[in-house]
Amino acid sequence: MTHTADGGGTAATRTARYHRSVTWLHDELGRLLDPAYTEDLSERPLEQLRAMRSEFDRAETAVSYLRRVVQGRIDVVQGILRHVRSGDADLASLVEELPAIIGAGPPRPAGPGRLPTRLAPDLEAPVADDLTADVDAVLDPGRLGELPAMSPAELEQLSARLVEVEERVSAERRELHEKMDAVQAEIVTRYKSGQVSADGLLA
Repeated sequence: MTHTADGGGTAATRTARYHRSVTWLHDELGRLLDPAYTEDLSERPLEQLRAMRSEFDRAETAVSYLRRVVQGRIDVVQGILRHVRSGDADLASLVEELPAIIGAGPPRPAGPGRLPTRLAPDLEAPVADDLTADVDAVLDPGRLGELPAMSPAELEQLSARLVEVEERVSAERRELHEKMDAVQAEIVTRYKSGQVSADGLLA
């Protein structure tokens, strides 16, 4: 692709928001969400539009996966917080409840009405491992066993930090959807104008 982030404010800001070991994702977001990347879509060749759509889809899959990871950890922290506040000291019952806590979770704002095309990103290690590094920096899986011993104040602070990550990731996911929709709309326009055949619409 010829349009890339120039290393200015937008890319630098996104880079700073992520854990230092997360490289692929922040690089992709800095590039794909740069306003210049989707300028003049009507002048782009069809094959370039299709390639852009694929790039947005791959990044969206990664961001959606990261969003599900952080939401799961929020559910665990908030579930344990409710358990601690209730004064129930039965840790064994709490452990048994964790799958239900993760599965149910608290009510969430409605997101864009679309289903992911893949449930997990098709990335090779170490990229796939790095994807959750900024979430792990707040609460890595190895610390989950420590949560029941934390005070309500500590759990609330931990939950708030995870919610900040989730809100940022959700905002980036919405931006990606908007960009994907713009590219897809241009492809559809080519189809409606007769520039491409119906068979090539989703190719």
